Amino acid sequence: MQMDEAEKLRRAWAAKGSPPCDHPTKAKEYHLGSATGDKVCTTCGEGFFR
Repeated sequence: MQMDEAEKLRRAWAAKGSPPCDHPTKAKEYHLGSATGDKVCTTCGEGFFR
């Protein structure tokens, strides 16, 4: 998932009042096509760092 996509998810999740998320699926994060080494929740956009 691209970093800008994750940011959009975070903003949309915050607009919902930031309900709890179990982070069921995490995807590799990319910036301009290069892997950052981090993962992002595909539901709420929260980042998980090394």
